[in-house]
Amino acid sequence: MPPADHSGHSGHSASGAIALDPDESGALAIGEIPRAYERALPALPAPSEAQAGRGDQRDQRDQEELHLIARCVAGDVEAFRPLVQRYQRLAFSVAFRMLGSGADAEDIAQQAFVDAFNALDRFRGEGRTHAFSTWLLRIAVNRSKDVLKSRRRTEQPLDREVHGGEAAFAYDPPTPEANASHGERRAHLGAALLKLPTKYREVLILRDAEELSYEEIRGILRLPITTLKIRVVRGRAMLRELVERCGVT
Repeated sequence: MPPADHSGHSGHSASGAIALDPDESGALAIGEIPRAYERALPALPAPSEAQAGRGDQRDQRDQEELHLIARCVAGDVEAFRPLVQRYQRLAFSVAFRMLGSGADAEDIAQQAFVDAFNALDRFRGEGRTHAFSTWLLRIAVNRSKDVLKSRRRTEQPLDREVHGGEAAFAYDPPTPEANASHGERRAHLGAALLKLPTKYREVLILRDAEELSYEEIRGILRLPITTLKIRVVRGRAMLRELVERCGVT
């Protein structure tokens, strides 16, 4: 079940992206999905060179999904199964990083698909790329926010604003000894992410962890791209400050 086609983005320190892994992706290497939940999810097939980054392949996938949805609306319930298999990992991943709880993330992912299925007759995806995945993730993110509200978490802002120029945060382990602490640093970053205000957490998860394009994120959060970019810069800076304080408790 491949996730939605994500537009690649450079995440090196010059761009302000947050990375713990010394690779070229620059993706935000926050806490991984626990193995107990990873085993329950289908394996991701490796994309072929012909599929990677091809606009015609994306168009074909979008048309396939519209066809599956039309079959569902016509009464073919089984046509929804490929959509679940394709996106359940992505929905779970976003919910898990929003909430920090595997059990809650499972519930959110399942409910998101139930909500989507029950509203398929109102879905309008013609002419839009990533229409179904964007719609599904909007449901998952909003459901996650509802859980956060029910927990009555108080999200305190940082004491001061951090300027965009300070947003770069890249960790490149210089020695084998540094690599040994990589798992701990990753865990700290995941814990720090959960301390960010929701509006910054959600955009960092979608942009840096899931590597969605700003166009996709705009469709999910329904915010202007300029606003999203500002939140990414501020969120990265806040996350960096939280980790550097070593005050993640």
